Amino acid sequence: MTSRRQPFVLLLVLAVALLTADTRTQSSNNPHLPSGDGVPSLDQFVRLDDMLLWPEQYEAWFAPPASRKQGLAYPLGLSFGYWDFGVIPYELAPNFSDAERQRVLAAMQVWTRIAPVVWVPRTTQVGFLAITRDELQGPEGSPCFSSLGQIGRGRPGRLNLGATCASSSRTILHEMGHALGLMHEHQRADRNQHVTIDLSNVPPALHGAFNIASGFQMIGPYDLGSVMHYDAFAFALDRSRPTIIPRDPSLISSMGRLPEPSATDHNVVQLIYEAQLRESAIRTPTEPIRRRFDRADMLVAMERLHALYMSKLGLQRAQGLSIGGKPDFLGIAQWIFDIYLPARSAGLSTEGAFNIVLAAITHTDEWRTKNPGRPPLTPAGFRPAVSFSRDEFLEVLNRLDRFYAAPEGLQRPNGLSISGGPDFLGIATWIFDIYLTERLNGISPNGAWTVTENAIRATDEWRSKH
Repeated sequence: MTSRRQPFVLLLVLAVALLTADTRTQSSNNPHLPSGDGVPSLDQFVRLDDMLLWPEQYEAWFAPPASRKQGLAYPLGLSFGYWDFGVIPYELAPNFSDAERQRVLAAMQVWTRIAPVVWVPRTTQVGFLAITRDELQGPEGSPCFSSLGQIGRGRPGRLNLGATCASSSRTILHEMGHALGLMHEHQRADRNQHVTIDLSNVPPALHGAFNIASGFQMIGPYDLGSVMHYDAFAFALDRSRPTIIPRDPSLISSMGRLPEPSATDHNVVQLIYEAQLRESAIRTPTEPIRRRFDRADMLVAMERLHALYMSKLGLQRAQGLSIGGKPDFLGIAQWIFDIYLPARSAGLSTEGAFNIVLAAITHTDEWRTKNPGRPPLTPAGFRPAVSFSRDEFLEVLNRLDRFYAAPEGLQRPNGLSISGGPDFLGIATWIFDIYLTERLNGISPNGAWTVTENAIRATDEWRSKH
């Protein structure tokens, strides 16, 4: 490691300024173990009908359009705000019945079948979707709700299916549409050209569910059949009178009642996720040169790489950064230590540095073979302030894996694997927090490993096993 001086339904773009990863609180004695269940509490959000919005999202998306013309709050091609490369790590709460669990998993397969998205069980990702079955207390409304898209890298989202929500496949598909990043169809800016809202038949407390979201771009034709459209009697005080009245009254019985996502739903989800494969707009450093790196940054970078490996738009490896149930340390070393960290050292932002990784992967034979007809992306050039030895970090990753499994170590039979996926939290804690820091301080590889091993021996987990 040496210093160097040279080298078409309503679209919801959740690109709030949440680029700093927010890892869960760690135990000081066990920093490689997550504490708590990671499920975000409702008091962090603005609740709007069945959607959970961050305060910044609410302000941006329901504000007057100002100088833009009913456009997106953020550019379509922006990659953050959606689940990276269409891969959604999820954690399903244990209190669903077997039948409910099967309906949830079946709904995932519906979206996977029609769009470039993949739902994968969470291992240690800090950016994941918690699917809960909690009951609401008080006047909050229905226990069917979801946050919108990927709330922010390194932060969990939440989709709740309480009471009878999980008994309806359409309800599950609707909430998953929000989780993927879709807004209600009846809140499009052109809504009034297609339907009339009778607010006199809606409880005043629920009028906000019919607000027009002026900060969104309309994609495709208005779709009465969208899985994101409410039915004609949504929130009706008098069930004999519709609250949403289509211009063509004959469509009342079918509006918002299709059992699966419509063709337009398919097309929009396809569009917004494929838009992540685009040339990077970040071509030059935007931050100071750095020679220190933090765990949160590296943890999110590894999770994004894992998603790209699994993605239908990426390398299409079902196990991501795992091979035969063991972490693909070569992949981590090749892309994180060869490219991502040097690019960060040069002053590239987290987004800019990972875009270089993405572009480099599109030049591999494997990517070309699995994505015929797609042009590769052009990586930005950079001059790293620090370079890294791939062989050194490949060796120390394998060494950490062996120590996790060894009798004198943590005695975890699967080493740095959890449920068949890489233990990113363990890698980030010991390799980035300790080993890398010691190496950047000038300590030898053996000396840095000794410090790392001693830190592991100081954890409660190691002590309990010895």
